[in-house]
Amino acid sequence: MGSKMLTGSMLLGGVLLAIVMVFLEPSTGSDQDKFAVQVQAMLDNATQTFLVGVGFTLAILGILIGTSYLARSMQGEQKSGSDLAGLASVLALLAAAVMVVSSGLQMGLLHDSYADKGGDVATAYAISEGIFPIAFMLMAGSLLLLGIAIVRQKNLNQIVGGLTALVGAIFLLGMVMPSGDPDLDSTSTMEAIGGILWVSGFFGWLIMTMVLGVVTIRSARQNAS
Repeated sequence: MGSKMLTGSMLLGGVLLAIVMVFLEPSTGSDQDKFAVQVQAMLDNATQTFLVGVGFTLAILGILIGTSYLARSMQGEQKSGSDLAGLASVLALLAAAVMVVSSGLQMGLLHDSYADKGGDVATAYAISEGIFPIAFMLMAGSLLLLGIAIVRQKNLNQIVGGLTALVGAIFLLGMVMPSGDPDLDSTSTMEAIGGILWVSGFFGWLIMTMVLGVVTIRSARQNAS
């Protein structure tokens, strides 16, 4: 399998695997539940939670490594936007590293030995949840830079490149701004806007990742023919 075909397959396959894991994920309560309640729900379904956690980890790694590969393929001294592509590749790999740390902490809590040795399960889970948004911020930055590099380099569909940059900007802005549920009376206008931007950016990231995967696979097939 060529490098472009592999890259496209990782992007597309990573998103599809993540979607499958959403339907297999056991319920851990609402977002308003305390961390201790959520952890207990995880422990009650330890095997399923662990397998889904592994699946999610592989899915996100596939997306991020695929993004890094795509950005690296755009580097070169004579290529416009090469520096932006290089930075996008670095940010994607950093996001992958942060995600692995966060996911590793959560899966490690499922082992009885952690609590038996005196570990504070709820605190460790809270730390892992606090780390994960950093990965999202790095993902958004990587997507923004990658989209700009695609537009400048004109190596893939320009509309796709522009939309990729736009989604990355929306996602990044949604991560920076305070966010909340727009349907709640206690949510301020700024928080409502931030929440809408975050949700739009997140789903836009998934959609554009699949589109980039399809475009990359098509490009690989055209080059092979």
